[in-house]
Amino acid sequence: MTIFIENLRQHLFPIINPIYLLLQTLIMAGIYLAFNSNHLLESRTQLLNTLVKSGLQSFPSDLEFNGNTGVIQQNLDAANASLHILGLNYGALLMNNQSIEHYQYLAALEKLKQDPEFRLFVWFPFNVNDIQDEAQKQFIAEIRNNIVSGINFSNTPSAIQLADDLRLSVKTNQKQSFDIKDTDVFLVYNQLDDFEAAEVADMLSDIIPVEKLNIVQDSDLDYSEFCVQQIGKSKLAVVYFKESADWALPFTQQIWKKIGGASSHTPILLIGDEDPETNMNVKFKAPKVVSLIVAGELIPLEIKVQFDKVLESAV
Repeated sequence: MTIFIENLRQHLFPIINPIYLLLQTLIMAGIYLAFNSNHLLESRTQLLNTLVKSGLQSFPSDLEFNGNTGVIQQNLDAANASLHILGLNYGALLMNNQSIEHYQYLAALEKLKQDPEFRLFVWFPFNVNDIQDEAQKQFIAEIRNNIVSGINFSNTPSAIQLADDLRLSVKTNQKQSFDIKDTDVFLVYNQLDDFEAAEVADMLSDIIPVEKLNIVQDSDLDYSEFCVQQIGKSKLAVVYFKESADWALPFTQQIWKKIGGASSHTPILLIGDEDPETNMNVKFKAPKVVSLIVAGELIPLEIKVQFDKVLESAV
């Protein structure tokens, strides 16, 4: 019986283990501990041990980077946060003349733009004034001068304190999954404006792909999370209102914050009908947001104009 179980284990383990590891990653997304150049390998190993002892799922456990940048993206895709150790030197250069640390930081920054729930941590347990490497000075300055929501820069000398900060900051709650589609325009509106919004959507859909969402009062659907996920798959998010101005402005402000604010990859157009006249005062000024009040019959055309501007800026 023992021999049978051992044979069964040997045959099934190569099949089951990869599936188990995949499920574990999906269920418990954790912290991607970025690779380092040789001069920081010991610090990375010590930090990995500290994180594991603190109960924080961290990966990969590989000590050295094998040169395959595809591995970096795979690990980032599986993580809900990344942690980057930086030292006084810029580090070994990749083929694009970026250090491995710089390359991974930019890759994580791109994920943050796509996923506002992602968290990016930079640990620099040194004094900035001690940096002699000019390239590293510029890299650290680039990070510190461009801190946005979702980025945390720490120079605490204690790895234990860093682990405590991470535990408080990283969100591990599983998000509800929705049927999200890639689209050009994502049109959001309140049920009060259902008829007019449907007409706008119909006219737009004749020329560009449109996904629409009708916000219905007292619904069990998590509209905020749905919008965050769908906006991530859209080139332009549009919040339309006519009779629902009291809803449209705070809703747009909330969504703007959740998708990353100024660091969002997708711009938002808050557009209202000039009738009723009270709509004229409804404006939201913020980076990556355009607020317009126009005649009702011009709204589809104005959305198309703003969409074209998005395409032009992406070139």
